[in-house]
Amino acid sequence: MSTSMHMPWYAKAVFVAGRPLVLVAALVMSVPGEIRMAELAGWHGWITWLMPVSVSAYAACAAVISDVRRRAKAPGRVTATIGAGLALGLALSAQVVAHLIDREYMATSAVLVAVVSAVPPLVVAHMLHMAATPPASMTAEQRIAELEQSLLGMTVQLGDALDLEGRLLVSKTHGVRNSLDELTEEAEELAAATEDLAEGLAEELAAAKVAERIPRQKGRAKKAVPLAVVKEAVAAMKAEGAKVSGPALADRLGCSVRSGYRYLGEVQAA
Repeated sequence: MSTSMHMPWYAKAVFVAGRPLVLVAALVMSVPGEIRMAELAGWHGWITWLMPVSVSAYAACAAVISDVRRRAKAPGRVTATIGAGLALGLALSAQVVAHLIDREYMATSAVLVAVVSAVPPLVVAHMLHMAATPPASMTAEQRIAELEQSLLGMTVQLGDALDLEGRLLVSKTHGVRNSLDELTEEAEELAAATEDLAEGLAEELAAAKVAERIPRQKGRAKKAVPLAVVKEAVAAMKAEGAKVSGPALADRLGCSVRSGYRYLGEVQAA
């Protein structure tokens, strides 16, 4: 639980708005002394207003950069810290020296002019140094670890994809095999039915040929069997589960095979 949740509203207001207000006030109060130092060093006109940027603003930037790089353990945090300290000392010295000179406790000197004149180049050099320093650098071990993590993630994803594709392929294979089994069974049943039909036709054809070869005996013509008797014989054969065919009906009626076929056709047509 954060500390701000226990703070009263006025404390939160001071905490949120007070910090930037104090910072702005301090920077504004530092401006006259730093402008005075620029004038003592030999600058005139609007250029003297750039001295507060080169001192106070530079000190704030260096302090922020130093803190950020310290938290991130990034390179360049040592030089940023040193620069922030020097900038703070320079800003403090500028205020003190400017007020001492204005109150005639101290007079300007060649050393003071040289130091103040060297401030802008030093600030530029240090700011460029901090800008050129990378925010973070990775060691070879860190890069290898990152690559290993990436490779591991890619391997896991590839394994999952292959497993899914394998399951889909196995499922499709089972479906195709089941369909082939069903087609094979149907083909076997159809082949068996065709074979039975062919055998029946062959038997009937052979019996018809045999009946044609048997000569009729002269003077012994048999009487025709009544249709009602034929129907009764066919019904009896069906009730017994016997196969109803021309030769079987002829054997039941005691007639020729040709007559059996003819009687069977009359029953089926009736």
